[in-house]
Amino acid sequence: MDRIKGISAALLTPFNQDGELDFKALEEHCDFLIDKGIHSLYILGTTGESFLMSVEERQRFAKHVVDYVSGRVPVFMHIGDIPTRNAIEMLEFAKTIDVSGVGAITPFYYGMNQDELYTYYHDLSQAAGDQLDLYLYNLPGCTTNDLLPETIVELAKLDNIIGIKNSMDDMVRLCNLVDQTPDDFDVIQGSDILLSSGLLYGATGSVSGNSNVFPEFFVQLYDAYLDGDIKEVKRIQKIISEVAMVLKNGSNLAYFKRALEIRGLRPSYTRKPIKDLNKDQFSELEKSIKEIENKYL
Repeated sequence: MDRIKGISAALLTPFNQDGELDFKALEEHCDFLIDKGIHSLYILGTTGESFLMSVEERQRFAKHVVDYVSGRVPVFMHIGDIPTRNAIEMLEFAKTIDVSGVGAITPFYYGMNQDELYTYYHDLSQAAGDQLDLYLYNLPGCTTNDLLPETIVELAKLDNIIGIKNSMDDMVRLCNLVDQTPDDFDVIQGSDILLSSGLLYGATGSVSGNSNVFPEFFVQLYDAYLDGDIKEVKRIQKIISEVAMVLKNGSNLAYFKRALEIRGLRPSYTRKPIKDLNKDQFSELEKSIKEIENKYL
């Protein structure tokens, strides 16, 4: 099985204005990311509006991505959900398509203690068996449930749990995870603001929402990191931080989708209740995107 290495784009899910899946926009976006050198795709996560989709829609979307990408880059699929049986249903489906691995966010909305979180991932691990490797995914700012390092250390003892996407703006937490987990356990940086810091401390890669719009900067930073060019890493990190600020760092996914339209891709839309940008917001975004293109590309 492949692992998440380098830059994995947390793929958007394009919808048309009626809120239906737009597969033509999806294909164009996949080509755009692959042509820019992105290392893998992570589908149906937070950036992919997974929880605004039915299980059946997620399955159709995942199969289309895998079939269309056709092995050009690895595809990792998010399967996390509440209840557990929905996550297992998605996991069983993942076994039928050519995904490189799966990830699962913690349960959300309902408060969970660490024993409940451990049991959730243990159940997914057992369901995955020896067919799929599983990444943990911690985003307590959205889920309200924080998967703590001591629980992660115990879960890392399970053979098919091979890493975690840590989406916290907390460098101390990331350092603790790198220090406390086995060397073959992947700690993936989920905060683009801390991308360079995470890589330099030992993160093995990034799952990035902002890379949907400007994948070239993320690939350039990772290449500079591999070359040991720390000065260049710092330079590009400043650009990425500027990009994240312009795109509201994923707090409103309409910014990602409209920014791609400004960059020349097919228009796509968010699904309600996420609202599209108004005219003033779009005009301001267009100005900022053009400035970034003119300054850095």
